[in-house]
Amino acid sequence: MAGSQTCSACRGRKVRCDGILPVCGPCSKARRPVDCEYTTASSISAGPKGEYLKKGAACVPCRRKKKKCDARRPFCSTCKVAGKEKDCTYDENVERTLTEALFMRTHELEQRLAVYENHISALRVSQVIGQHDQPLASTSQLPNLMPQLAPTNAGHIYNLPQAVVSMFNHIAAPSPTVDLHSISTPAIPQGLEEFRSVFAEHTRQCGCTLSAEKLQAILVGDISGTIVHPSFTYVAQLLGCLLWQVQRHIFVFPHTEFEQLQLLWVALEDADPVTEVQIRYLLAIYFLLKKQMEEGEEQLSTAVRVALHHRLAFPVGPQDFDTLSMHNATPMQIELISTLSHLMYLDRCSSLVFRVPTRLDHTWDEGFKAVALFYPYVAKTNVVYMRARSLLLLVRARAAAHEWAEFAATAHGGVFAPGRPAWFERYWPLLEEVSAHATAVEAEMLRATFYGDHAHGVALKFSLVVALASKAELHWLVRRDHPESMQRSLDTVMEIVGITRTFKDNDFILLDPLLGVCWSMVAKIVVHVANRPTLAAGMSWSAALETIDLSARKLGYEMPFMEESLKVISDVLRVVEVADASAMRDGR
Repeated sequence: MAGSQTCSACRGRKVRCDGILPVCGPCSKARRPVDCEYTTASSISAGPKGEYLKKGAACVPCRRKKKKCDARRPFCSTCKVAGKEKDCTYDENVERTLTEALFMRTHELEQRLAVYENHISALRVSQVIGQHDQPLASTSQLPNLMPQLAPTNAGHIYNLPQAVVSMFNHIAAPSPTVDLHSISTPAIPQGLEEFRSVFAEHTRQCGCTLSAEKLQAILVGDISGTIVHPSFTYVAQLLGCLLWQVQRHIFVFPHTEFEQLQLLWVALEDADPVTEVQIRYLLAIYFLLKKQMEEGEEQLSTAVRVALHHRLAFPVGPQDFDTLSMHNATPMQIELISTLSHLMYLDRCSSLVFRVPTRLDHTWDEGFKAVALFYPYVAKTNVVYMRARSLLLLVRARAAAHEWAEFAATAHGGVFAPGRPAWFERYWPLLEEVSAHATAVEAEMLRATFYGDHAHGVALKFSLVVALASKAELHWLVRRDHPESMQRSLDTVMEIVGITRTFKDNDFILLDPLLGVCWSMVAKIVVHVANRPTLAAGMSWSAALETIDLSARKLGYEMPFMEESLKVISDVLRVVEVADASAMRDGR
């Protein structure tokens, strides 16, 4: 019998309620189970109003839609009533008010104006003198946008005011844009030292394994070329500047990026092949972060052309190997192994994610595999090599899955169908190799996180997720004929979800779309399990997928080419949510 009362769910959604007990009509027809509770409107508004929220404390959906938010955790009341708990996320970097942000911006502009007024005459004089004693390469070969640079000596360390001055009257830098909801840094750096430090922290994530001596030279801003090539210092200042801004969501240094990029073009003119390859793929990463895909593609192609033209190869020949120092590769050998490994990684990753042909043929794979035989210690501890190996194993696992799918479509007779015995002869060694590699990566990851090396730990977690995705896929292929493999696959999926939960917001900056491919593979496994009660019992697959969906959306915010992965994960999440809702109704 219909009543005059309205349940809280219908009141929150502004839906006409029929007042039927115990569950009203609109709530019984909802796509997701809701709590149909009856309370009077007076009792809801009788309590005292809470304190006003600080600006920016509301959740992201409420702030975007300009709705009232109580900022409760893990999700606010507004999102809960709307049934969108998984979309209720909070920006943890909101720490400053609009007034503070504007004050910081005004203070910076005042400092820049003072620098312009005090040094403009000295800059013009130094430019005239610099035409005679400029130690850097000639600027005549640079693009037309290249400004005339002030003279620098070999020991000079750039600082921000001088860098800004050198751009004055030569370029029209775009107006800096500040995300006022995400400012968390206490001060604007007054020099380039902090940018170099940011780069040094993420060198291994960017694919560089430099000696301690070279890294120290970069940190002090050495451009003399005695220890490290000047292009490394410039690229550290360029990429470090961008990473500093992305981490804080405050973009106020386009002029600094422009200047360092022009200096880098000059320095690259006399770089050795190994250095040039590294600088080129670091520039590819830089342009990828700026979502300038054509420029990034050109830099990666140039890096490949340089490597092929100079016939760079992994140091695994008889002239490179000493049986007495198998575990002690020289710093130059480690740098070369890391350089070529990361070049292979970027080439195969772009082929897998962007679906373009590979630029490096498979003869490189033989040299890559030989590194593990000649330098086993490097192969088990160098994160750049381990990440590339995770990707190559993933490519092989996907190829095995494609071949298995062709068997399923054309052959009969189960595991003993024609052609499958030969496939299993390749399957078991591949599964063993993937499992051993995942174990080695996990050990290094635990060691790095135990000793507080966060950046190194994130890079190893990424490698581990890729390796585990291969392992889950291989186990899943034979699920119909081997229940133990199915269970191992599901256990591996939950392990991937557990690692994914440990990624922090700033960790997604230097991850790449390959994670989206791995998460999509995991989602396709889960969708087969969610509708089978015997397999889904005791596991919250919906919560697991929500973790992956949230992480994929965060990665998609930082990286392009995540649309396909996001669609796959979102579709699977809807299927699992429907299955969970049906199970709950059956349980009632």
